[in-house]
Amino acid sequence: MNWILLVLIMHLTWAIENVYTKIVIGSKIKNPYVFLILITILSVLVLPFVGSQYIVVPPGNIMWWLLLASLFYTLAGFPYVKAMEIEEVTRINILWNAIPVFSLILGWTIIGDKISGIELLAMIFLLTGAVVASLKKSNSSFKLSSAFWLMLLSCGLFALYALTIRHISPLVAFPTIFFWIILFDAITITISFAFKKIRQDFVQTIRSNSIGFFGLFFGIVVITNIGLYLNQLALFLKPGALVYAFEGIQVLFV
Repeated sequence: MNWILLVLIMHLTWAIENVYTKIVIGSKIKNPYVFLILITILSVLVLPFVGSQYIVVPPGNIMWWLLLASLFYTLAGFPYVKAMEIEEVTRINILWNAIPVFSLILGWTIIGDKISGIELLAMIFLLTGAVVASLKKSNSSFKLSSAFWLMLLSCGLFALYALTIRHISPLVAFPTIFFWIILFDAITITISFAFKKIRQDFVQTIRSNSIGFFGLFFGIVVITNIGLYLNQLALFLKPGALVYAFEGIQVLFV
């Protein structure tokens, strides 16, 4: 399948998740971190759909790289859900366009990823409008969106995740990567329960919402993980700078 088509479908699934996240945080789920914990833990329910031939222990030190990738992915979610709580969803999506900048810099400097001149020009073209759109007019001057720094942190962590996946992609099948990333995410995020406020809000969220709500929530979990699966497949084919250069499409979907 063409990598661009993979990326377009990926952004469509994540746009659905973005809109749902904005609707739910602050209404059904008061604490944005509880939302992230729920969506991460429930993601393990999609693992039985991974072919059994891919559920293997990778050779050598690949397991440590997978753990590192999952850690970057999990940590990136925390500033994202906080930004979603305080900022409008379309503006949040515009700020995702910082990911290819980080990916390009890290890819070139660390693992030597290269893209062609035409691909670089296309990426710059896509990013320019997004950077301008991330500015807000205040009286006679412009200022950055209030969620800018949170999203900058999230984008940097997602770029590190993409770089790690790109590094190990020639060494292990991507469904195996998908399996271990989901599993490690669910395990590492449980560390959040060390905080009493998170535990209390988590229990309150479970008690205050209906079975129907959690049914729909799980539907979003499935859609989000379809996007993650396509994301990892695309990273097998192209550098992260290009895979994430289509963030502007996600804005349109939203």
